[in-house]
Amino acid sequence: MRISVLNVSAKLALSGFLITVILAALSATTLIGLLYSSHDRGFNIPEMDRVQSHYSDSRLIAAMKGPMYQYVTEDGDIDVIAKWIADGAQDDGFFKDEVMYIISEDCQKCHSRNSQMSKAITSMPFSSYEDIVQYTEGGYSWTQMARTAHIHLFGIAVFLVIVSMIMAYSSFRPWMKSLLISAGWIALWLDIGSWWMARFYSGFAYVISVAGTVEIVAVCAMSGLCLLNLWCRLPAIVLEPAEQ
Repeated sequence: MRISVLNVSAKLALSGFLITVILAALSATTLIGLLYSSHDRGFNIPEMDRVQSHYSDSRLIAAMKGPMYQYVTEDGDIDVIAKWIADGAQDDGFFKDEVMYIISEDCQKCHSRNSQMSKAITSMPFSSYEDIVQYTEGGYSWTQMARTAHIHLFGIAVFLVIVSMIMAYSSFRPWMKSLLISAGWIALWLDIGSWWMARFYSGFAYVISVAGTVEIVAVCAMSGLCLLNLWCRLPAIVLEPAEQ
């Protein structure tokens, strides 16, 4: 059975799902562009240095280069803290004289147990060496990476298998269906797999960006084509011979 022969109620149900998937994909693209660029609105292309920092730098440096950059007084502050981390993140005179001064100026207004700021993060205080050092490990911790990866894999797999099955029962030529379905799944595996690899080699950030783009394009393409198949008469060139 092809989706084109479904009754109107079934077509409406599938259309609602497919339109929602497209909107969610576009929202995710917008969010990624905002997180990994210097802009705070609109659709933006991620900046690769920020993507690399997110997956290979420590959480502290990645935050200062990324979402917290607007609160950094000078770019040199990031370099000072990066040097301290590279030298072993010790509780020494350099930490007390240089690092804590920068933290107090750039971070403690919000990162304090007693902060009254509207965007305060009292659960993540930067008041002592013990508070700060836990955010100096390069990249995600193994526990955090495993938690984030499995949530994404399970979550994306749920809607991707539904979109893939709808595409499989569309009237398009087999090679079109196989190409888009395969692209969606392979891109997902490459995307999440490269998260892990970027901990060891920052160049995998490019794989993350390309795979993520292919994944979103494949999902939106399948959803859009299936919507057309549900409601429109398609040209014979894209149809299976049996459907022409």
